[in-house]
Amino acid sequence: MALPMAALAMPDALPNPTPRVRMTVEHRNTVMIQAPSLRLLSVLLGLSVVAGCASTPSSDDTVKRPVVTTAPLADGSVRGDTDNERIVELWAAAEKARAAGEDALALEYLYDGLDVDPRNGLFWSRAAEIQLRNAEPAIAENNAIKSNSFAGENDALLYRNWLMIEQARDLRGDLLGTRSAHKKVQEYQYR
Repeated sequence: MALPMAALAMPDALPNPTPRVRMTVEHRNTVMIQAPSLRLLSVLLGLSVVAGCASTPSSDDTVKRPVVTTAPLADGSVRGDTDNERIVELWAAAEKARAAGEDALALEYLYDGLDVDPRNGLFWSRAAEIQLRNAEPAIAENNAIKSNSFAGENDALLYRNWLMIEQARDLRGDLLGTRSAHKKVQEYQYR
């Protein structure tokens, strides 16, 4: 890891520590000359340790993350496309369970999907919807906020999530939070 020269020269600018042992002037000058080099050595040693920790992973260590692209549809719903079959299977199972009214099973499938792809905004959003329907507003809000962090430029998904956040805050009695969420709903409503 290459550092700018100013960072390497910085220890010389630090004040010299006061020696704890009485020394003659000649020894003190010798110590003062050697002290910056000892400090420089300790800084360089520390930097080399940090540089060793900041190594990039080899190609064998990298994990291939599923790619999910989302797009808003004309009816206001959100469509997600992925090349990961496991994500597709878990989404289909969660939707089937949700349609059958088995919310706990649907959440289990969604959370399994999030284990595979924790950055999937659609899974977080659907989990928020189910939690909100089950009167768990704090969990619903948390899931919708996570979905927002992965939504990118998807205004339809952001709008949907802010609606859920507004409703969750209202259920919790958070008036200021409800107002701020309502402003975000209005912001994304007509985009």
